[in-house]
Amino acid sequence: MNAPNMVFRAALLRSALRRATAGRKEVASRQLSSVTTSKAEPKPGFFGAWYNIFGSSTAGYATWLALGIVLGEAFTGSLTSTLWNLVNHGKTFETMDWSKFDPVDEEEEEDDDDDDDDDE
Repeated sequence: MNAPNMVFRAALLRSALRRATAGRKEVASRQLSSVTTSKAEPKPGFFGAWYNIFGSSTAGYATWLALGIVLGEAFTGSLTSTLWNLVNHGKTFETMDWSKFDPVDEEEEEDDDDDDDDDE
């Protein structure tokens, strides 16, 4: 057998298989078309309201995700900062008692003589 003859036979075989299976799909689809299907509706309540607002569309769900991420980050950031400040109170620049480092004011001798020399 030569190559063009084999290609022709393969094409005929594929065509015959398509025709044989196409009739079965129509029968199967006719049998399934009589089956009634109902769309799943969300239950009323919190989750139903959430679904109607955010879950029923891709844009709504993307908005839900964006808002959730931003608000979650703000909450965890403030919580982390609060815990950090509680644990490190007195050790950070803002909470350090800087008066401890002031020099002790012993009676300073006022040396006004140096100022008078500059005036001359």
